[in-house]
Amino acid sequence: AYGVLKEIIKNTRCIEDSLDAYYLYVVILFACEEREEAYLLCREVLSQLNETIPDSMVEEELTAVIQETGGLLARMSVDDLSEMEETENTSLQFTLKFYTLLCFISYFRSSNMLPFFGCRMVRLTLKHGMCQDSVLGLATFAGTICIGNRQVPAIREMCRVGEAIKKLLKRFDSSAILPMVYVAYYGHVVMYTAPLQLCVDNLRKGFEVGMSSGKYVFAAFFCSINLVRAAFLSGQNLSTLLKETDYHLQVMTQFRNKMTIPYVTAFRETISILIDKGQSAGSRNENDETPKAVYAQRSNEWLCFNKALQSFWLGHSERFNHYSKKLLENQLGSHNKFTILFYAALNAFRGVNKNARSGSKFTKAKLEYSEAISVLGPLAELSPLNFGSKVYLLQAEMLALERKDEEAKSLYAA
Repeated sequence: AYGVLKEIIKNTRCIEDSLDAYYLYVVILFACEEREEAYLLCREVLSQLNETIPDSMVEEELTAVIQETGGLLARMSVDDLSEMEETENTSLQFTLKFYTLLCFISYFRSSNMLPFFGCRMVRLTLKHGMCQDSVLGLATFAGTICIGNRQVPAIREMCRVGEAIKKLLKRFDSSAILPMVYVAYYGHVVMYTAPLQLCVDNLRKGFEVGMSSGKYVFAAFFCSINLVRAAFLSGQNLSTLLKETDYHLQVMTQFRNKMTIPYVTAFRETISILIDKGQSAGSRNENDETPKAVYAQRSNEWLCFNKALQSFWLGHSERFNHYSKKLLENQLGSHNKFTILFYAALNAFRGVNKNARSGSKFTKAKLEYSEAISVLGPLAELSPLNFGSKVYLLQAEMLALERKDEEAKSLYAA
């Protein structure tokens, strides 16, 4: 395939004639885990399409670009955005396609540049008009902002943009872009406003469409990662989830997609440990990936996140503190951070003697509680179902600690 595509590219007269071949070439490189070559080729094509991509950006520069782009979107209503005039500019469409590929590749390579790519896709759309691939740009922008921004007003604004994305998916033939849009939209945006089970159902659809297309298998596997995570956090039956997780790992193994296997395997170990303390961990037939091998990459956020979850549910308070501190000191994705803050507060309550109203553990519990409530409280306004119950539970724990038993009972029952 490489040879054929190279020959096609070599014999074309201009960049426009070779864009289809370049696109397929990058997709194949990425699928074969040639990430660096795929990334550089994307940049090369985009440069030929008159796009300038910096090697890196300092935080101040990136923040300015995000704020400027967000300001442009904030001035448009959902209807204005979803009803923008359509463009048939093929150069724009391919530019957006290559930016989308760049986003997926950068997830494993240089994730700090993801917001810039999303901003650029939005700016191109606002300048030239709406097309099918513009929906990818909006979803990418909204998703990356929700991943990296912990301010509730910013997340609320991206949820508003999400309403336009939902309308645009109906306007355009979404089957070609659905897997890639769903990764960002249901994997990182909608979970702040809709039930997690809705996200799980749509991520499953994204996986199925991506696999059936053959062209977007890489996006299907991204859907798998977010599907398993959302299903676990939604409280899905663990035995059922274990079977579905094994299915996704089996498909990933068949396609030799080693990039995504560690992420799903991390959650598989957590699920197995909560079912039977890991006895079912050996039920999956795997040759080259094991939980032990995966956890050699402890710097990875998802792996450390799962270690924290395991420690909490097994009652290992100090071990949980170790992993949660490690996570919160690093660049942790927003939803993961909100989840860890919730568990950190619960974990702190565990260590307090219910008859004591002073001391270091009591003080720590109050501090952990205050930090969690300051974040989860505003989020509960966005999604009472996803965050409201967490707020009630933490408030009940604090009231119980303050010996306000009747008030605590009412919140436990809420």
